[in-house]
Amino acid sequence: MIEPWVLAETEGFLVVYKPPMMHSAPLKGGGGDTLLDWCANIYPEVRSPRSRLEWEGGLVHRLDYGTRGLVLIARTQEALEALEEQQEQGTLVKEYGALTSPIAQPPLPAFPPTGFPEISTRTVPFTIESGFRPYGPGRRAVRPVLSNNFSPPKRRDFILDRGSFYKTEVLELNSTEKAICLRVRIARGFRHQIRCHLAWLGYPILNDTLYGGSQETDSTDRPVALKAQGLSFRDPLSGEDRNYQLLPINTEEF
Repeated sequence: MIEPWVLAETEGFLVVYKPPMMHSAPLKGGGGDTLLDWCANIYPEVRSPRSRLEWEGGLVHRLDYGTRGLVLIARTQEALEALEEQQEQGTLVKEYGALTSPIAQPPLPAFPPTGFPEISTRTVPFTIESGFRPYGPGRRAVRPVLSNNFSPPKRRDFILDRGSFYKTEVLELNSTEKAICLRVRIARGFRHQIRCHLAWLGYPILNDTLYGGSQETDSTDRPVALKAQGLSFRDPLSGEDRNYQLLPINTEEF
């Protein structure tokens, strides 16, 4: 397994690369082979900050198990609160690279009509926007919700996050015979947001079988072809602009 590594270290935060097939944070009250545990072995102070989920320490955001890329971790309570405020205001911006099949896939169950034209005919940049609700056994997946006029749900599984809408901006789109390579950007993010939004367009991410993405082998334990390759935000202590980038996604990584 590829080990995590630290891209940037300051008094207030760390920018850390999370490899695929690793959880970002432990489950409640637990520990183990997670990115936070790995960081805490070197920087024990990252367990001290407290947010809504106290066992997540200084984690400002998370990546899914099969997704690779940059994660921002606060080292102090002051830094965590400042970065969480930026995230809520939409000034902590994350850039991702994604690979999808070049051939459109049929709609998944419970996806509302998008009204979007074929992705290969779209002029970039363009934006995908929706709310979300949980879907499926164990609420493992999510589905887009189009109306923002939500009343309090009668069913526990109807809507999440008080009906907020989330935007996925598609900045670049390059097609080859094997895949479509996209560069996308989000500010405020929701669980599985990019994965769900691209599947909604009919182009699920490669190896993302939860959202209809195909894979080349029979293995169900393959990295999702999604890479968190950029972070932009204000330094929580100095106020300076920070921008961190990995090399863009490429097909050789998957």
